[in-house]
Amino acid sequence: MAEAFNTTRNKWLLAAVSALAVIILLFGPAIKIYHRQKEQRSLSLAQQFFNQGDYPNATLSARQVLLLNPENFPACRIMAEIADRLQLPTTLDWRRRLAELVPDPETKLQLAEAGLRYQSRPYLLTEQILRELSTSATNLAYYHVIAAERALNLRQLDTAAAQFASAVQLAPTNRLYELNLAMVQLSSREPATLAAARHRLNAFTADTNFAPNAYRALIADRLAQNDGPAAQNLSAKLLRTPQAALPDQLQHLAILKKNQSPDFITQLKSLQQATATNVPKAAQTAIWMQANGFADDALTWLGSLPKNLRTQPAVQLAQATAMETKRDWPALRQFCTRGHWEDLDFLRLAFLSHAWLQLGETSVAKSHWHSAAGAAGSRLGALSSLLELTARWQLAEERLDLFWLLFQKFPRDQWIATALKQHCQITGNTAGLRRIFQQLAATYPNSLEIKNDLTYIHLLLGMNLAEAGTEAAKLHVQRPEDPAIASTYAFALHLKGHDADGLAVMKEMPAAALEQPAIALHYGVLLAATGDKAAARHYLDLAQRETSLLPEEKQLLK
Repeated sequence: MAEAFNTTRNKWLLAAVSALAVIILLFGPAIKIYHRQKEQRSLSLAQQFFNQGDYPNATLSARQVLLLNPENFPACRIMAEIADRLQLPTTLDWRRRLAELVPDPETKLQLAEAGLRYQSRPYLLTEQILRELSTSATNLAYYHVIAAERALNLRQLDTAAAQFASAVQLAPTNRLYELNLAMVQLSSREPATLAAARHRLNAFTADTNFAPNAYRALIADRLAQNDGPAAQNLSAKLLRTPQAALPDQLQHLAILKKNQSPDFITQLKSLQQATATNVPKAAQTAIWMQANGFADDALTWLGSLPKNLRTQPAVQLAQATAMETKRDWPALRQFCTRGHWEDLDFLRLAFLSHAWLQLGETSVAKSHWHSAAGAAGSRLGALSSLLELTARWQLAEERLDLFWLLFQKFPRDQWIATALKQHCQITGNTAGLRRIFQQLAATYPNSLEIKNDLTYIHLLLGMNLAEAGTEAAKLHVQRPEDPAIASTYAFALHLKGHDADGLAVMKEMPAAALEQPAIALHYGVLLAATGDKAAARHYLDLAQRETSLLPEEKQLLK
């Protein structure tokens, strides 16, 4: 009877499986078609809302698309554009995602451009991307424009002029690049170059398409020359162009304030009224007020906005910044204790940490800072924003911890490893360098350079000497012409007491390589160890001029 029951059960099970297979065969394609249609419908809505400036609904529709297909490029692009227009650090995350989905020069350069806006000097992310594209994208005018903008931000005016000149050469019909070159030349010390630049920019003001940028450059020139009345006149002309934007209106306010114009208060109130129903514009206006000595007024005005605007993260961030500007730490603590700032909640926790720190509660502050880092998660933009705050608030320990966290989460982002290496080199943290090279070696297992760096650090620290010596010898066999690898191998031989063999390896190097401080150190040590102290002196003196020798290297010099 049990056997009959099992047989019946197996038949039913087989029938159920067969039925399920039939359902999948019949309805599987239909489900895929339904999801594809739903994805396209949501994407169409997202684009419509975006074109209308309805960013909340555009964001909602784009997120629905990404739930169905996380790799939908147009939806990611909409998210990136919205974040950028709202001036949110998540712009970096979306631009990074786009560059991962379509890793062509244009998307990478857009990420580099975002790095200029959401990171501070020396713009390491932008520098890394420009370096990576230096062999494949220099035929693109866009590449030279980004390189020029970075140079401008670093006040490297000659470099910026050269890069814009390259852009003009590559795209001679694009007059915007010609205008950009003239803008840079306004900083020239050559009277003829300066006069020619002003003449070209004044000519551009007659062209509707280029007039706004030309006016902006001429205004900056007049402000640099402390010519307030002329700057005000040019600014008024700029505001009459259809392309005038909120930053232009805010700059006009700054000029009116500087010129002590009686129209200043009227213009400020008019702008407040015009921006009071727009979240990003209200936040920008409030931040301008704080930076120009009106933090109290900014708080009062923000508090008077409609409730649906006051609860928007960008506005809440502006309110917190105003309290920070006023140094009203109890109010800042109370304000940041409640609520949730959605994607920017990590900033709420960071400001809460800062308030507690200023009130003398260090342990509570550290706890909230850790919470802020946790809320940032694995988002490059969020972690980069916290990094900017550590610089603003002079939090050296937290800054270093963030760099390690960034390195752990983004080991392939060379700008992070570069910053960490520089810090460890300057502070003499040899163990920290070992940690970096271990992670890099795991990330890039085929890189001989990284293997050599890790081997050298092990030799310096006296760790795993036998293994490190074997690795140094193997690397030298693989690439005997590399001075850095040869120097590491010679150092390994020195530690084994084989100084003559090590010196023979070093003497195979070009004379110019031996003059490099890092290599000169080991050449000098080997010369001294083999009795040629007179020759050693020159190379040890070269090594001693190096300002960032590690403690173990300094010990070698003794």
